[in-house]
Amino acid sequence: MIPRIEHIAARRDLDRLVASGADLFIVFTAPGWGGSESLVSALAASVDGRPSACVARAVLPEAAEVAALFGIGEAPALVVFRAGVGLFAGPAPTPGRALDGLLQRILALDMDQVRRDIDLERQGMRGTAGVRPCPTRGREMPGR
Repeated sequence: MIPRIEHIAARRDLDRLVASGADLFIVFTAPGWGGSESLVSALAASVDGRPSACVARAVLPEAAEVAALFGIGEAPALVVFRAGVGLFAGPAPTPGRALDGLLQRILALDMDQVRRDIDLERQGMRGTAGVRPCPTRGREMPGR
């Protein structure tokens, strides 16, 4: 069963979908970009059969506020959350091997271990002044 395509226009839409705990795949597109439908369709087909999967589309510039949260300035771009944890934000790979490879790596992650790693990293980042560096500093994003 191919997942229904959600629409993200504002922060409240993003917050609702992330809070659901679903495996969330957000495709940022732009009006007039011809590859929009093929990327969204390829992504939906790739996560077909995963009951916890949710594919969402955010159209720029309508969703500029949401895109800014991830440092996205242009389409096509992809943001992935699993169980409420952000795992990838960047240019969208083209449908085919690149997209499938990224999704396989992300879906194979042990999310309990990811959360333990994040907790351990955050504990080690507390400095004497109480300032913490960015939690993704030095961490390689999947697929990069």
